[in-house]
Amino acid sequence: MMKNYVFYSMFLLVGTAMVSSCSKDKSDPIASYTVPKTYDFTGADYTTSTQRVKMSVELNAYIGSANTTTITATKANDFFNNTNAPFSDAALNNSGINLAQKTSDATVFTAYFTEQANNSAKNTVTATNGNAGILVSGSTKRLVGAQGLEYNQAVVKGMMGALYFKEAVNILNAVPNDDNTTVTNGATAMQRHWDEAFGYLAVPKNYDTTKTYTSADLDRPLLWGGYLAERGKGIQAGGVIFGAFLKGRAAIGAKDYTVVKEQIAIIQDKWEQLAAAAALEYVTIPTRSVNVGNLATQFHALSEAYGFISCFKYRASRSKLTATDFQTLQSVIGTNFYTLIAETNFTKLVQAQTILKATYKL
Repeated sequence: MMKNYVFYSMFLLVGTAMVSSCSKDKSDPIASYTVPKTYDFTGADYTTSTQRVKMSVELNAYIGSANTTTITATKANDFFNNTNAPFSDAALNNSGINLAQKTSDATVFTAYFTEQANNSAKNTVTATNGNAGILVSGSTKRLVGAQGLEYNQAVVKGMMGALYFKEAVNILNAVPNDDNTTVTNGATAMQRHWDEAFGYLAVPKNYDTTKTYTSADLDRPLLWGGYLAERGKGIQAGGVIFGAFLKGRAAIGAKDYTVVKEQIAIIQDKWEQLAAAAALEYVTIPTRSVNVGNLATQFHALSEAYGFISCFKYRASRSKLTATDFQTLQSVIGTNFYTLIAETNFTKLVQAQTILKATYKL
């Protein structure tokens, strides 16, 4: 976990400051408004987002269990499609939604399920180049494929991009054109969509950047929410993104559409930078001298990098990452991991580090 960080000063503005500005897009008058400290808005409902996050957590646990048990692609697909009541939470089984319907490149993930299931039959043999199996670091076992990739990490981190990040980016892109006049079930279409995007961040409504959340906290950050602290403290991702969601939702209520657009840009840019900060750490870990020769540690980091780099496919059109650099990152992380870590001076991994640092000012 990154240690040297400071809390984002602008987050302090989310308290009692009164905010107003001129709208260029709509003629509705702008009322003065207060930005709250918690996401506790009247009519706010992001149940479906939260349910999909919980579904992913259970799917991820099942996929990850292949390190020690044999799993099946059929069961993984039940979690993905919400068929045959796979979840421990009956509310998820009866929700009428699933992961597959919102996940881009769904066939890629079903292929990962198959690979992980096949590899789980080899979780008692040692992995070698060209052969799936187990790598061990201390008491930790890592199940990897023939080229060193942990398919459970490809699923977990890949879906964080192909579902949650992608949905948030696309929903926020559409928000400025939503109806913000007609109220249904306590909220307008614009408010409901903003809430849905917020739900994919997967943080509590009273999210606290100063708190160290643990598994004992029932209402704790999950998936992207967890990475706000794990890899995002150095860029103050938690305070920036949460603060922008608060300010944007308050601005919608006041019909301050200029501020709404500003918060959309802040959320999308900082969220993408968060993915980059994680990717940078994971393409750097294998090159540190303390980790050289520890295949379990090196390949685990590269597997996480594999998933986070895939997130950039769903970045906003405003992204600073060029198509050429994205292709380079994909090419680097798509290389056989045994080959990557054997390169003199880690040429390709250093190339990836350079792109991420320069593009995202990390």
